Amino acid sequence: MKKEILEHFLDEFGGLEDSRESWKILHPVREILLTTLCGVISGCEGWEDIEIYGESKLKLLQEILPFKNGVPSDDTLRRFFRGISPEVFREVFVGFVRELHPGLANNLVAIDGKTLRRSHDGAVKALHLVSAFATEARLVVAQTAVSEKSNEITAIPELLKLLDLRGARKC
Repeated sequence: MKKEILEHFLDEFGGLEDSRESWKILHPVREILLTTLCGVISGCEGWEDIEIYGESKLKLLQEILPFKNGVPSDDTLRRFFRGISPEVFREVFVGFVRELHPGLANNLVAIDGKTLRRSHDGAVKALHLVSAFATEARLVVAQTAVSEKSNEITAIPELLKLLDLRGARKC
């Protein structure tokens, strides 16, 4: 990943509100984001995997950020991401992608719905998402959750509102 894109990612997402109690924070938001991003790109499928990945790549991660207290634990990662508003995260994500790839109108955008594996947590049901995928850029440019009592068809208009498709061809 290019250093400029990584810095831009950390700057954009680093502004997310941190709901953790300030006196308990050992790992700054940027360290949590960097560990998570690298872990997910490397194929991690859960918080434990991301923690193990971070521990195995700590020296590499420390070339970018200090990680004075080591790698965040799986519990720290879980608590941090549970505290983020999905709507706020989506807004930051869509803004980041728009800046990263502004020429979306010239791309074919595929819309598809999926249920995320292992996204259930106790009484919480699995997460169902509808995604917009810019095929030429090979990049998910927006996502929205599908209400438990709804279907993909009703979520698509909401997803399309997130995209700036002015000038796009209709297929």
